[in-house]
Amino acid sequence: MPNLVLVMNMKRGIMNKKGQLFIIEAFIAVSVMIIMVTALYEVQLATQPPIETGYNVEIYDILTSLDNNGQLDEFLIAINSGTSEDISSIKNLINQAISGVLPDNGVFTLYCENLVTGEVITNSWINEGYSYTGKTMGLDYLLLSRNGDYAPHQIHIQYWLIGV
Repeated sequence: MPNLVLVMNMKRGIMNKKGQLFIIEAFIAVSVMIIMVTALYEVQLATQPPIETGYNVEIYDILTSLDNNGQLDEFLIAINSGTSEDISSIKNLINQAISGVLPDNGVFTLYCENLVTGEVITNSWINEGYSYTGKTMGLDYLLLSRNGDYAPHQIHIQYWLIGV
C-alpha cells in the first residue's frame, strides 16, 4: 500500500506539472498570434497607397469649361469695370463650379493678376480670408484675351483639404 500511495503522489505531481506546462504553452501561442496580427497590420499600413490630394486636372477642366463658355471673360470684364452685383454673381458662379470639383473638405482661394502691369486685381479675390491649413496645392490658368482683345491675365488658385 505505501508503494501505491507513492505512485499516486507521483502521478498527481506529474499531472500538476502537465497542467502548468499547458498554461505556459497556451500563453506563448496567444502571444505569438498577437505579435503576428500586429506585424500584419503594420505591413498593411506601410504598404497603403498615399491619399491622393491632387485635383489640378479637375480644376483645370472646370476653368477651361468656364473659359470656353465665356464666363471667365465676364469675370475679367466685371472685375475691371463692372458693378458689384455683376462681380458677386460671376464670383458665385466660379465659386460653385470649383467647389463642385473639390471634395467636401476642400477649400480654395482664387485671385487674378494683370500680366501687363503685374498687379493683383483687388476685386478678383474669391475666398480671400481663408487661411491655409496643411499641404496646399496650386494651379495657374492663363487668359490671353478678353472678348477678343489682347489682355493677358493669370488666375491663381490655391487649394487644400481640411483634415488631410
